Amino acid sequence: MALFGAPLAQEGHAILACEAALSMQEAFPPQEGGLRLRIGLHSGEVVSELSAGELSTGGAHGSTIHLASRLQQIAEPGGTCITKDCHQLVRSCCDVRSLGLHALKGFPEPLEIYSLLGFKPAVASQHFRGANLTSFRGRDPEIAMLQRALRRAESAEAAVIGLSGVPGAGKSRLCFEFAQWCRGRLIPVVEARALLYGHATPFQPVLEFLRVFCHIAPSDDATVAGDRIRERLSTIGPTFDADFPLVCEFLGLSHQDSAPILLSLTPKARLRRLLDIIRHMVRQGSTTTSVIIVEDLHWLDEASEDFVATLVDAVEGTRTMLVLTFRPGYAAPWMSCSYYKQIALVDLTPTEADDLVRELIGDRPELREICQRIAERSGGNPFFAEELVRSLAENGSIFGDPGDYLLGFMAAEGALPTTVQAVIGARIDRLRDVDKAILQLAAVIGAEFPRGMLEKLAPAPPSEIESSLDSLCDAELLQRQAARDGIWFEFRHPLIQEVAYGAQLKTHRSLLHAAVAQAMEQFYEDRTDEFSGLIAYHYEAAGHVLQAAKHAARAAIWVGSTHSAQAIKHWGKVRSLLQTQPRCSATDELRIMASGQLAWLGWREGLTANEGKPFIDEALTWSRETDNRMIPLLLLVDGRITVTSGGAADTYVGRVKEGLSLLKEGIDIGRMATLNVALSQAYGWAGMLNEALAANSVAMDGISRIEKFDHQFLGYSVEHWALGLRGRILVRLGRFEEAAKCFDLLLGIEEDLQDPTARLIPHLGYVDLAWCFGDPALAERHALRLAQIAEKHQSPYLQVFALACMGTAKCVAGDFTAAVHDLVAGVEYLRKTKAAMEYEPEILASLADCHDQNGDAELAMQVAREAIQVAQQRNARLPECRASITLGKTLIAAGGACANHEAAALFARADQLMRMTGACIYEPLLAQARKHLPISGQHSMC
Repeated sequence: MALFGAPLAQEGHAILACEAALSMQEAFPPQEGGLRLRIGLHSGEVVSELSAGELSTGGAHGSTIHLASRLQQIAEPGGTCITKDCHQLVRSCCDVRSLGLHALKGFPEPLEIYSLLGFKPAVASQHFRGANLTSFRGRDPEIAMLQRALRRAESAEAAVIGLSGVPGAGKSRLCFEFAQWCRGRLIPVVEARALLYGHATPFQPVLEFLRVFCHIAPSDDATVAGDRIRERLSTIGPTFDADFPLVCEFLGLSHQDSAPILLSLTPKARLRRLLDIIRHMVRQGSTTTSVIIVEDLHWLDEASEDFVATLVDAVEGTRTMLVLTFRPGYAAPWMSCSYYKQIALVDLTPTEADDLVRELIGDRPELREICQRIAERSGGNPFFAEELVRSLAENGSIFGDPGDYLLGFMAAEGALPTTVQAVIGARIDRLRDVDKAILQLAAVIGAEFPRGMLEKLAPAPPSEIESSLDSLCDAELLQRQAARDGIWFEFRHPLIQEVAYGAQLKTHRSLLHAAVAQAMEQFYEDRTDEFSGLIAYHYEAAGHVLQAAKHAARAAIWVGSTHSAQAIKHWGKVRSLLQTQPRCSATDELRIMASGQLAWLGWREGLTANEGKPFIDEALTWSRETDNRMIPLLLLVDGRITVTSGGAADTYVGRVKEGLSLLKEGIDIGRMATLNVALSQAYGWAGMLNEALAANSVAMDGISRIEKFDHQFLGYSVEHWALGLRGRILVRLGRFEEAAKCFDLLLGIEEDLQDPTARLIPHLGYVDLAWCFGDPALAERHALRLAQIAEKHQSPYLQVFALACMGTAKCVAGDFTAAVHDLVAGVEYLRKTKAAMEYEPEILASLADCHDQNGDAELAMQVAREAIQVAQQRNARLPECRASITLGKTLIAAGGACANHEAAALFARADQLMRMTGACIYEPLLAQARKHLPISGQHSMC
């Protein structure tokens, strides 16, 4: 039996007991024939015979001890059981699993029992828990500001605090003290941080945050982790069926039957939904006051910036306080929000620095001079002062126990180092060779590392490694981590890792990077996707280019499912790495994929056709020489980028048909379905509606056979794309009921589970239907919804369609002046942003019609001629048909034999286009316009 808090009460006695229990269990890992412990913990009052001075005699009595004993009896071997009373005291720090109510001998009512799983991953708490901390000084104003901000948060007044400070200023210590203060008041604290290699580990803080929020321990298997995610997401609502596999996939957990749901989401849709889930979790958890701390934003990867911005947005109007730390120079858009306040950590005052040094060294008269020198040299930086003292103790300038040093013989010799980096470097130089080697190897691995990985890499027996790690921890260069699966260590301060890494020769580091990369492949075998960027970084640093490129490609595919911009960076890295590599099948395959994805993803992120053309040409060249399997997809990309950037629709048709000709009937069924969807789109833009519908039908027949690779390459649901295209084709063919069914199917899908561009199509289709029906209410309803989607996603592509549809809706309602305004705005915005260029002929044709109905014949003729010219250049036969009818009408109204002759020719061309395209929706327009053409004008010569 062990007592915590008797005979003298101790603050945090329950946490100390849990820490002891976890350490004991760690000391006896499960092994055949090995010792296993059963531990029971309970918190309550005891009657103690002990006095403060008689700790080794006497005893303690009471029901508290009996209850703990009963818990020990029901615990599993290797398990620790705690009571509800104990759980109440440690719930902000420890992860537990409820074991339900248990009837225990000697207690009248069943009691709720929990299994202690481990400490929550609390970054700041791990960093300082168990360390030899000096008194917390010089930060009273800052801690008071944090406490005031928390009180505001308790009243649902948003509080986001940024702590800015140079390395060693005490940002993490301030967070630790504030977190401990909160936990002492049973306020939950959730922590995450970015790491030094953040650029190589996309979403690492997001993954850490989600695991903490879902109470997933490192030791949890996929089943347990899935249950925890399911429990956390159960309150979200109707999107749970899609959210669950999405979160599981993001956290690297396989989930049965998740593929159809996940493949329906584009990268942007996935990221947006993940951020919405996080936003919901934060707001759902804000029914009680809580604190979120995210440290070291200066190392944050681009993909995780959206995560921080989401947290800032999520805490508004909640009882959750957000604390963020970073070095000076870091800036982000969210800093402009009204409820953000920044606290700059200034240097300690000379008096505070002197007090700190005296606490570290002691107050002997002979130490006063050296204390003064240290305080002055530190410049008020607490970490610098601590490192100076440690350095002097190691070089013999002072000796004895911390806080009670004696002056050494070397005290007067040599100047103090001028920078904290120099101090750390000198300390590392004085280490034993084996300790220095272990520290430098650890610096290459990362800011935190498992002992198991170190043992695989270090050329020393485990006992020597353990001894070295103990020495490095005693020197306060490293420290053990709590709350991890297995034994982990971390650098006591990021600067120590930076100096230990930078002090090594590049050739030596390269060898270590190669070994670390290979070890990580084994260690993270179950989470390779998540760590592939980091593994690629190590291989690149080692000069192993092909391995680096392979893992960078894997990282690009993984992060590309949620963040296209970050994926583009990884694909760019793959391409640049391979520039100097010799030809082989492995490098050629990676080159093709990298260049193809740079073109496709780049176009989706705003790259123009001219900017993307070199990439697609490069990929096609490589593919034609080595891997013709990729040619069809690359031709699809080439054609689509061409037409959406203002090229001819027939070019798109030709590219896709060329790709289809390379596929084998009955074998490449899925790829043929993918290309037939694209062909239906290409024919649709070209106005060849019957051909478009036929291609779409072929695609729908084989859509279930489309392989995962095609979905990943394109980045969205091919089925949603095909269904939306089918609806638009049917509208133009006058098959309105069938079209509406397609649109309703898409509208019945939860909006957050669709790509915004896919969500655009049914609303655009219903605006077209409303124009055909002359239904202003229907047109306005869907135009407004489309405008909301465009506003939410801030997409130039969507904004073009939103303006055009709003103009069409106003035209249907008879408000032609307002309609002209919106359509003109749409054309101007399209030309300014170069977005949705394929829609320009349709907008111009609609604008010409509005000018005509608004009585402005001159502008109607001018815009109609422009629409015809642009449509002919781009093979857009439907807008040409409509604009030809409009121009003919205005010419007849202008009068004259020449005008009537031209009008007759235009009507003949429109009739020809309708027969060619099947666009029967324009037949009423043409019939009405021809009524006004004089009989003589139909045969006159000009």
